[in-house]
Amino acid sequence: MLTAVILPTWSRVEQATLCTRRLLDTSSADVVIITEDDISGFGDLQNNPRVWFDLVPPKMTAVQKWNHGLKMHPNYQAYVLGADDLWAHDGWHDEALRVQSESKCGFVGINDGQTDGSILSTHYMMTREFIVFHHGGVMAVPHYESWGIDEEATMRAKAANQFIYAEHAILEHRHYMWGKAKEDNTYIVGRRSHQYDVAIVRLRNSMGWPNDFERVIE
Repeated sequence: MLTAVILPTWSRVEQATLCTRRLLDTSSADVVIITEDDISGFGDLQNNPRVWFDLVPPKMTAVQKWNHGLKMHPNYQAYVLGADDLWAHDGWHDEALRVQSESKCGFVGINDGQTDGSILSTHYMMTREFIVFHHGGVMAVPHYESWGIDEEATMRAKAANQFIYAEHAILEHRHYMWGKAKEDNTYIVGRRSHQYDVAIVRLRNSMGWPNDFERVIE
């Protein structure tokens, strides 16, 4: 299944480069890097046929970048919600594909090495069909600023009987909250949106997760 990892990044060129190289080494997926950074810092990745760079204006949020990546690259069969602080473990993609093929589920929760992904998946692979028919045609529901997209995506998938958790497909989330990274400005900005996203999740849950936003793909 032709897969793209949509990877938003900002002010972390070295980290995003290492993350991308690891994704390429451990999978057959392409990587779509959405950034406002100078891409010359990514070195030879600029010429790798499996890496796409999409330059966007400053101050675009990660949520907006995920959707921009989907819009610009709409013809993959599956998409992975990526991040520049992930570390791919060997075989993660093959395992996610195997679980998807056997279950026929459109949403495959991926093990982030910290969260119980069977309850809440913070990173995941979604088929294009799932995005179109069960996720409003977007990679990330645009009402959110940060983590709320994960809770809504997980809940939508479960409600549609499209959820499966691939415990042995591991994209380790090396987040500062778990002592795996230093806190930087990207984390500080993301933390500010936590209470906002909590409120939006509760509101949208009470409304039954409406598709009250513009679709990115049909």
